Amino acid sequence: MLIAGYLGLIIGFGCLGLLKAMQIKRRPQEIREMINALALLDTEIFWGSTPLPEAFAILKERVESPWQGFFSQLETSIRDGDNAASAWKSTIQKQRKKFSLLEDDWKVISSLGKGLGRSDRNEQHKQLELVQRHLNSVAERARDNAESKAKMWSYLGFLSGMAIVIFIM
Repeated sequence: MLIAGYLGLIIGFGCLGLLKAMQIKRRPQEIREMINALALLDTEIFWGSTPLPEAFAILKERVESPWQGFFSQLETSIRDGDNAASAWKSTIQKQRKKFSLLEDDWKVISSLGKGLGRSDRNEQHKQLELVQRHLNSVAERARDNAESKAKMWSYLGFLSGMAIVIFIM
């Protein structure tokens, strides 16, 4: 019975480590998806002259979850009368728990909201390109760190479980 408890501790801590590793691996993927979404948004605004609510409606149909929920809530907020900047800010606050992004990632993404809907198509196009370039560099760093940190967390989970078992014995 005692051995089953020890194995349960090791497996439990190992699973926690694996969950953390999966979260770390998701971050570069989510950043890449946001870059693609911003490219689509740029196309809709600059080339299609699409108003923001319709552009966000198109985006929510073309992106994967969790960004789908993000753009869906953004579209709803704007249609309910919020301006683009406040809708962007409130959507980030409500949706950020569904993502694996870090605070620095959210700062880059939230910087985009300040200019949405306030300037002409050319200025919004420039701002979208700037945020995309910035996110590309963030994604590169995240990709470099993700593999080593994910491996570390998966090992750390199992090793922590073993250490606790040793201390209990």
